[in-house]
Amino acid sequence: MLMVVKLTGEEVRINLGAGERVLHSQRNSRLNDSAWHLVEVHHETDDATMAIDKHHQAVTKMPGVLFELNIQHGLYIGGTGSLSVSWLHSAQVNFRGCIEDVIFNKVSILASLRASPRLKKVHEVSLSCSDEFFAHEDDPISFFSSKSYVSFPSWNVQEEGILECTVQTTVPRGLLLYSSGQGGDFVAMEIENGLIKAHIGKGKSRIQLSSLSPVHGNGWHSVILKFSAKYIELSLEKETVKKLLPLNSNLPLLKGPVYIGGVEDHIWVDVVKLGLSSLSGKYAQAGSFRGCMRDLKINLEKKSLKNVVVTKDISVGCKIESVFDKNPVVPPEKQLAGTVMPTSAIGPMDSKLRKDSYDQFLRVNNLIVPEGGQATLESKHIKVNVEFKKLGIRQSQILFKIKEQPSHGQLRLDVEPEQEQSTFSMLDLWQGRVLYMHDGSEESYDYFTFTISTSSKKEMPPYLQGKKDYMFTITVRPINDAPELTLPNGNLFILLEHSKKCLSVNSVNISDADTNSTDLSISVLGNLNIDAGFLENSKSPGKAMTDFSYEDLKHSSVCFVHTGVKNSRIVLRASDSEKVSNTVVLRIMAISLDYRLVNNTGAEVLQGDTVLITLSHLAVETNAFQQELEIHYEITQSPQYGEIQRCHAAGEWKKTYSFSQRSIRRSRVRYACTFKEMQQDNALEHFTFKVSILNKTSEEFLFPVKVKWLKYNLQRNVPLVIDKVKKEYLSSDNLLAVIEEIEVPENEFYYKLQSLPERGNILLNDIPLQINSTFTQQDISDYKVEYHLISRPHEEAQDSFRFLISTKYVISNICVFRINVKTDPLHILLTNSGLTVTEGEGKLITQSELFAQTLNNKAFQYKVTRSPRHGKLSLINFSDSLASNSNLSSFTNKDIIDRRLMYIHDDSETVCDEIYITAAAVASEAELSSGTETEPPLSAEIKFNISVQLKNDEKPVRVVDQVFHVVKNGKRLLTLADLCYHDPDTDFDDEQLLYTRRGIPNGDLVLANETSHRLYQFKQEDLAQKQVLFIHHGADYGRFVLFVTDGKHYTSSLLEVSASDPYVRLVNNTGLLIQKGREGTITAANLSVTTNEDIRSNHEIVFQMFLFPKYGQVFVNNLALGTFTQHDLSLGHVTYRHDDSNNLIDTFNFTVYVKGIQLEAGMNVRMYLESHQRPPTVVHTSKLLVEEGKLVKITKGKLLVVHENSLPSEMKFTIRSPPVFGYLQKFTSEEGYLGEDNPVLSFTQQDINDGNIQYVQTISNQLQDQFSLDVTSGIQAISGIEIAVDIIPKFIPLEIQNFTVAEGGSKILEEDFLKIPTSHFVELNCEFYLLELPKHGRIASSHFSGMVLTKFSRKQMEQGLISYIHDDSEQLLDNFTVIVNSTELGKQSLPQMIFVNVSPINDESPVIRRNKVLRSYQAHLTPAAFLCL
Repeated sequence: MLMVVKLTGEEVRINLGAGERVLHSQRNSRLNDSAWHLVEVHHETDDATMAIDKHHQAVTKMPGVLFELNIQHGLYIGGTGSLSVSWLHSAQVNFRGCIEDVIFNKVSILASLRASPRLKKVHEVSLSCSDEFFAHEDDPISFFSSKSYVSFPSWNVQEEGILECTVQTTVPRGLLLYSSGQGGDFVAMEIENGLIKAHIGKGKSRIQLSSLSPVHGNGWHSVILKFSAKYIELSLEKETVKKLLPLNSNLPLLKGPVYIGGVEDHIWVDVVKLGLSSLSGKYAQAGSFRGCMRDLKINLEKKSLKNVVVTKDISVGCKIESVFDKNPVVPPEKQLAGTVMPTSAIGPMDSKLRKDSYDQFLRVNNLIVPEGGQATLESKHIKVNVEFKKLGIRQSQILFKIKEQPSHGQLRLDVEPEQEQSTFSMLDLWQGRVLYMHDGSEESYDYFTFTISTSSKKEMPPYLQGKKDYMFTITVRPINDAPELTLPNGNLFILLEHSKKCLSVNSVNISDADTNSTDLSISVLGNLNIDAGFLENSKSPGKAMTDFSYEDLKHSSVCFVHTGVKNSRIVLRASDSEKVSNTVVLRIMAISLDYRLVNNTGAEVLQGDTVLITLSHLAVETNAFQQELEIHYEITQSPQYGEIQRCHAAGEWKKTYSFSQRSIRRSRVRYACTFKEMQQDNALEHFTFKVSILNKTSEEFLFPVKVKWLKYNLQRNVPLVIDKVKKEYLSSDNLLAVIEEIEVPENEFYYKLQSLPERGNILLNDIPLQINSTFTQQDISDYKVEYHLISRPHEEAQDSFRFLISTKYVISNICVFRINVKTDPLHILLTNSGLTVTEGEGKLITQSELFAQTLNNKAFQYKVTRSPRHGKLSLINFSDSLASNSNLSSFTNKDIIDRRLMYIHDDSETVCDEIYITAAAVASEAELSSGTETEPPLSAEIKFNISVQLKNDEKPVRVVDQVFHVVKNGKRLLTLADLCYHDPDTDFDDEQLLYTRRGIPNGDLVLANETSHRLYQFKQEDLAQKQVLFIHHGADYGRFVLFVTDGKHYTSSLLEVSASDPYVRLVNNTGLLIQKGREGTITAANLSVTTNEDIRSNHEIVFQMFLFPKYGQVFVNNLALGTFTQHDLSLGHVTYRHDDSNNLIDTFNFTVYVKGIQLEAGMNVRMYLESHQRPPTVVHTSKLLVEEGKLVKITKGKLLVVHENSLPSEMKFTIRSPPVFGYLQKFTSEEGYLGEDNPVLSFTQQDINDGNIQYVQTISNQLQDQFSLDVTSGIQAISGIEIAVDIIPKFIPLEIQNFTVAEGGSKILEEDFLKIPTSHFVELNCEFYLLELPKHGRIASSHFSGMVLTKFSRKQMEQGLISYIHDDSEQLLDNFTVIVNSTELGKQSLPQMIFVNVSPINDESPVIRRNKVLRSYQAHLTPAAFLCL
């Protein structure tokens, strides 16, 4: 089990035994920005959380059921030490930086850095935070030891490598650059005898280039190294040396880090094998560059301490003393033994070309001399190839004139007095008269330069004219000198009593130029006075020691701990493991602590602001000499109007009651004024403290704080006027506040609402504000704050809201802003508060819910523009209490006032409804009677909202009804997959449904986690949480009754239980379809199983592949595994990845394991080409033509859909909507045509091409039909292909139209009276036959009006030749029956009867039909029935 917090990528890796989870931070939350960050990792049960600076958070769930973190290897902070485990492959780089307050389960891990053999190991960890981590990118880097170095990430050299830097060196040798690759590739740069040398290695070949001039220790030098496949170029200041490379050369492939100034210890071996001159001899193990470096660039990218990976023995800044000032070395160019170069040959000339011009004239062999010794130059050291006889000269006439004397020794010439000074001849060499004497310095070589000439008066060749300078090299054989021990600051070491003080190289130092500092050590001679104190290593505090290394001394790790006696001494001696130094005595003097408060000036701060407390404000001075002391300030009385704060990790300031002088020095202590209220008087502020140093505590001191109290000036508070509009913006002319003492930006002035206006809302960016909401002065200036009037009053009124003014400095008292609301007599005053109604009931809409009016008019008409969807509006008639007007479309204000308007809900399970209404003012009678033109009537669009309170009026409904399967005499969880009900009441939670069971004949229901607890009642929530367990015993089959209730309604059902042997069966095995070369996810929809075993988790269902796919691979969580679970399928973690071959069908076989039972199966995978992504192409969709009652074949000329990569048999049609007046049938070789009894639901394009699809027309008297299809190629589909069908009727369709004729008149039979509507009979020649003639008229031709027609042609009727003639009788209705007949088609229509309406004419005189005597009695009335006409 592991937990790894990796800060290079800001991630946390956790594995508790069931699988690894990784928490990643957000992309913008990088931690390598040289700032403090707070990283928190929480793990509780299966929840894991990482938070950075309390803002960026990542959360994950741990898999499995094991949630404990077992720390068997220990807790590592910053690195992994020697720990070697497989899961640390990506977290091996140690942390580099500062860590503070590591808390693990409330235990401070870094409370003590003291190592313990069994409990704690501390390696390369120091207290406090190094200046390296706060260095600026322009700060120089100081390399102060022979093992100093910094490393950067690998150097990516594409076409050209460039390294630039500026150096200042303290010694004339050292390694500047090293970066390596595989196969012997490397790039290196060194300083040797002050010269810059570059080396490029590619395999076994190697190229070297040297600068022409040396670097000096008294100044900065610019160095540029460039290399490519064509050349290598080295520049020192303005001098450039360049060398062309052979054709077809390759760049070195660099893989490792870039080392600057030196390399790691284990890399030295590889570097020494390269044979670099600066790393030869005693420098083979420690030959780092010593000096300063700045302006480092790699491939033009600036590098600094912010980019390094590892540092060793370096510091920020540059304070060096160069040994060049003591031993100046200015060689023209150092050559290997046996070669000579003229110093006049400068510039980018190839050294090989230069050598050829003199190599045959002069040969030199370097002189070897012991350190501090002497040796004679002989003729074997300098050889001149001259033809003396030809030139006519002797050996004594060859003269060597010394131009530049040796730097680390002198030449003694025992020559003739008359010979020119600093000159010797070839004869002097032969006679041993030239002697070199070394000065005993530690330099490994020396040299001098000379010219060659002759004393002859004859004309000599150019190389004997003394015009060229040559260099002679002297090799110094080193001798190990004894180290020298010194006390730079004197022999007195002063420290405070009972304190600890570390020694440094200023206290004790070793001088040994020929020994690496890592090989030097110091021993204490004699016995220390135990009563005085002891020496200890800061890495092992409390443990006395008598010897220590020079490296520990340089790192200030050697400390003297004083314990008692004030005066004592330590006798010290140094050793380089071969020789010992002189002995020195260091006197120890312990003095009493003395201190004083040197600064206590107090501080000034603005109200609500902060001020740093620096050493100029508060400082204590002690009498400690060059000794760091912890000076603590303990606050005894806190400030009244603020608090003292200290900066912690992640830059977080927290209140503190103590702080140190070190924190003050680092600017991490401040006073924060937290009092934000208005201050009337200039109250004084202070805090008191005591100083604690070592074990001494001072008296109490007072630190004054002068707070500059601030006040607001509300320059403008002018009421806002709302006149004819409902909205008005606030501006700076209405509301403006300032602080007179300081200038605060408008976006930092906040107005905080303390109350809201009663008649309207305050909006910010059109969003209503609430109490405690804020807006700024900038929002007011930008017109983003507005007042919105909700309802205009009947008369002028005033509204207001209260607010506070707030800045980061101070908070004002409560202020009031007022709004003056003007009235508009023509403005509609609308009440629209909505309605609340109970489900299925009705409710009156009154004036408090809906009412429109103006100040002068309450007569409004409402028009319903959109009726309610889940109810209706009605007007109530109270006389019979019945709705007198349903589906209401309009109503008036009078209906609302008379309480007649009602909304009635339709009893659906809806929670809201809405009505859209237009309200318009109705003009008064005076306005209507005046007749004057007026403005358009006032109107308003209204959305009337209705809220429905639901009732529990629905019974639960069973939605899962299946047999429950269980293993014989076994048990299994009862879940929602086996039994589930739903309550149609939308406001009811289905999980609260209560189940009550009756007797179970073959088992029992118990609580899952307590099987002794029988369940007689349980909720659906228990089924969802898998708390109900069924235990089988008895018969294999049984059923029992379940009663289900929602608390009001009951229902019952049976649950059938079937027990059998254990089994596992496939439920889904659909296969997988993916694009060629891609991957697809296998989910539970593609592959899943069912079983009667008691499965508590999908992890228990395991799929083990035994036959792997041939043309792809199955991955589980991106790992090529042969096993996965049903849980992996449910989460979509299983994928199949095709190998992009041309094989488009693949398969794999697997075995399903479920609690000891297994099932073998296989899964098919089909691949499709990219072109399959394009949808099919519809070529033809023509109209079908069929006769009534017959069929027509659908051919590819009528319906054709193709795809470039699909066969016709792969183009599948599915009937989207079937024909209305017929059906589709399909011919199959086995069963013939499948028709109406077995409807065709799908077919292919191949079926159409083969003529197997037919449309059959079945319903008569129809002229058109249609159906729609969906078609797919298996990848892409086209929906809604419409196919129209024209039906040729069995009978000629005849549409008749009745007509009217005047009494005794005539009417031409128009085409609309006898119309054949279908287009199939437009040009049909047919005849009309009268089956029944008119009874009160006749059909006649205009040519023979007296002849009665019994038939006529269509052409005659179209020409207007056929008429109906009335017989002038008093009959007002007539009719005749007609059919259409076509001899050509052999068709006729059905008989149709046409009615003729006769318009009567008053053309007859009245006739008396009854005239009898009327008898009447006096004072009586008699019915007037005595006269009839």
